[in-house]
Amino acid sequence: MIRLRLAALVLPAAVMTAACDAPPAPVGAGPDASTAPAAPPPDPPLASAVASAAPPTSAAAAPEDAGAAAVADAAGGAAEARDAGATAAGAGQRPPADAGRAEAPADAGRVEAPADAGRAEAPADAGGERAGASAAPGAGAPPAVPAAEAGSAEAVAAEVDTIFVGKKTYLARFKQEHTQKVSGAVKKQSGTLSVEKPNKLSFRYDPPNQNRIVSDGVSLKVYVAEDRQMFVTPVQSSEYPGALSFLMGHGLRPSFTFTFNEKANFEGGPVLVGKPRAPTPHYELVMFYIDRALLAKKDPGVIRRVLIVDAQGNRNRFDFENASQPPSIDPAEFRFTAPPGTDVK
Repeated sequence: MIRLRLAALVLPAAVMTAACDAPPAPVGAGPDASTAPAAPPPDPPLASAVASAAPPTSAAAAPEDAGAAAVADAAGGAAEARDAGATAAGAGQRPPADAGRAEAPADAGRVEAPADAGRAEAPADAGGERAGASAAPGAGAPPAVPAAEAGSAEAVAAEVDTIFVGKKTYLARFKQEHTQKVSGAVKKQSGTLSVEKPNKLSFRYDPPNQNRIVSDGVSLKVYVAEDRQMFVTPVQSSEYPGALSFLMGHGLRPSFTFTFNEKANFEGGPVLVGKPRAPTPHYELVMFYIDRALLAKKDPGVIRRVLIVDAQGNRNRFDFENASQPPSIDPAEFRFTAPPGTDVK
């Protein structure tokens, strides 16, 4: 039971690192229990653990996730086929469409190699450092980012980066919904997310939920109140730096390659499917739901939703509201000491 709770706590099993040989897979809204799960990774994602430990809240599922679900199911199917010994070519094929469901994009299970990888530099932040300087452990030097073609998903991501790269803080309300593919179990919760560059973050959940996820920039702490346990890991070894790269100073384009999710029915604007440039065991792909009107205004609320899909097809969704970039955040927000008697792992 403890392992299950952990699986729903972390940012969506949610931010950037370690190497994995699996091709990325998409996220969606509806659960699909028709296929057998792939073997779970040895260390469950933190965001997932928090989600399962917390009591449900009243966040409603949105119909626009239908396209995301198609992409996620295709990617999850590719991961399962790979784990069963299927060839790489087979894992990248599109699964047959269900009668009532949109098909996933043709490239859902395939990672394209960026062209002219050595040509353009990643955008610089206010201090002059490259946005991709915080690469995942073991990934080597951060990848150079080619120029984006006008009108492409890469161009939209580059425009989003101009809003966040170089900014030090981010503050927003969030609603979290974690869906376990095999069982179809859905856990909902809400709270406030605070971020300060580099790599400091705080998920403060609404009462009566007492769980906490806190990073001081070096160590990430995940406190599961119900079990009186706290898990501590290097922040760069968690999923957060990647999935929240747009907030944490790295920028989207140095962390992902992008295509449009043409099947997603999201009224606000385009949905970007991000596949990590450096393989990671924490997720197969991340979808970013872009508000076109806020993008034009350079508003920090431009990314209204982040949907994270892992190798087993589990989905961790965050919807953001009332986003801002305050001049500063109280340093105490990024410090946390577990109550006496807590079992620290």
